[in-house]
Amino acid sequence: MYDYRLHDSFCEISLIYENPHVLQMVAVPLNMGRRCKEFVAVCILQAKDNRTLLLASSASFNNMASQSIIPIPADSPFSLANIPFGIFSTQSQPHPRLGVAIGEQILDLKVLALEGIFMDCEVTFPSDVLMHTTLNAFAALGRPITSGVRAYIQSLLSQSSSPLHSSPSLLERCTVKQIEAVMHLPFDIGDFTDFTSSKTHAKNTHSGHGHEGVDADMFNPPRAASGRVSTILPSGIPIVRPVGHLPTSASPERSYSGPLEDRALDDLSSDTPVESRTLARTTGFSLAPTNELDFELELAFFISVPTKHFERVPVEKTEKHIFGVVLLNDWSARDIQIPETLPFGAFNAKNFASTISPWVVTLDALEPFKIAHDIRRVPSYLVDKGDATYDISVSTRVIPGGSVEREMGVARSCLRNSYWTFRQMLAFHTLSGCRMRTGDLIGTGTLSGEDTTSLCSLVEQRKHFPNRMFLQDRDEVVFTAWCGSPKGGVGFGECRGVVLPAGL
Repeated sequence: MYDYRLHDSFCEISLIYENPHVLQMVAVPLNMGRRCKEFVAVCILQAKDNRTLLLASSASFNNMASQSIIPIPADSPFSLANIPFGIFSTQSQPHPRLGVAIGEQILDLKVLALEGIFMDCEVTFPSDVLMHTTLNAFAALGRPITSGVRAYIQSLLSQSSSPLHSSPSLLERCTVKQIEAVMHLPFDIGDFTDFTSSKTHAKNTHSGHGHEGVDADMFNPPRAASGRVSTILPSGIPIVRPVGHLPTSASPERSYSGPLEDRALDDLSSDTPVESRTLARTTGFSLAPTNELDFELELAFFISVPTKHFERVPVEKTEKHIFGVVLLNDWSARDIQIPETLPFGAFNAKNFASTISPWVVTLDALEPFKIAHDIRRVPSYLVDKGDATYDISVSTRVIPGGSVEREMGVARSCLRNSYWTFRQMLAFHTLSGCRMRTGDLIGTGTLSGEDTTSLCSLVEQRKHFPNRMFLQDRDEVVFTAWCGSPKGGVGFGECRGVVLPAGL
């Protein structure tokens, strides 16, 4: 948090941090009336006891693409205003390591750390955390440190005095083309929680699909469910169509066009070979591949600084525990979900896979895109004087994998459709004293809006577009997200997954 006053050649900034000696970069709007499309980067040079600083300002981030040592395409989501963190490897160096995305390249932080480049960083931190295989140790240092490192990386990529500018050989050694890299999960994820945050999605999915009459008002108190960490995948890993316990009333001809071989549930003795695939049914249910494979378009955020067990984090203090945000596809099998939903909720219908985008966009990058949230009723313990969300747009498209032409599921929505903010989700999660660990992942839930073009799952879209089929084998689902304008330079990249046939 900070306050500021702008002058011709400097900014006067008052920081509101627990540590008065914080060094970091912040983004200061130049024109509040233009939704922060222009803002300057300011670098804290010295911290005073009264936390008030005089700082020289840099050029607008809108011009940063031309300042970058590494070329950045005009429509790239990874401009100097972004600097998202991730974990990657290459064929020549298969050991995973830290990097940041810049344009179409990856800046290898391990190489820079081994070269001692971070010794000149304005913040003091153990640079060996940049040599780890996950972001956990780095994120656990806390926002003042990670923000300072991010600011220093921005200076390395933009200033003429940077060693990357003066040493072409160093620049060559520390950059990798993104198309030549393999992306990994950014964190060692301990726990995964998924909230219900869209009133439209709650109404569409809990008052239908076999459960008429279910109360759709699921926002007093907030609702969330635990997910399966072992099946969280980075973007690009294929999804195998799950097999499950299906009601025989399911209508396969309207959805899945693949093989429908199954076996009776009472015919599943341990000595029955899998190869014995016979179409036999028991009363009411059968074992078969899901006919109603679906996607759910979400965002999710990672925990940075852990909390103590039985510690409650007030909503106004939650941001220091949040590192950054990714896209999330919480794959779902709707027909498997039908008998599972009541009274406990989905189990095998959702535990087979969740996919996240590989680049973590930090809260610092999102700060200029904070917007006031809609007025809504919340419990008193989640009332937030700084109630705000982020101007993040999300979209999905399905690339058909077969030769048959059909109407495809598309949607475009935004984070504003989430009833709860990131701050409120984390505050509620710790209300009982639940301990949060570095790398824990918290999902927003499906971000459906009221408009039919903003329905972020096929089960909802089919209510209005009945010709849209559920996902077929070889279909590929692609999520994207960006802040403000798609050409604003702060985006999330892609979250992709292609569907493979069931392994019967």
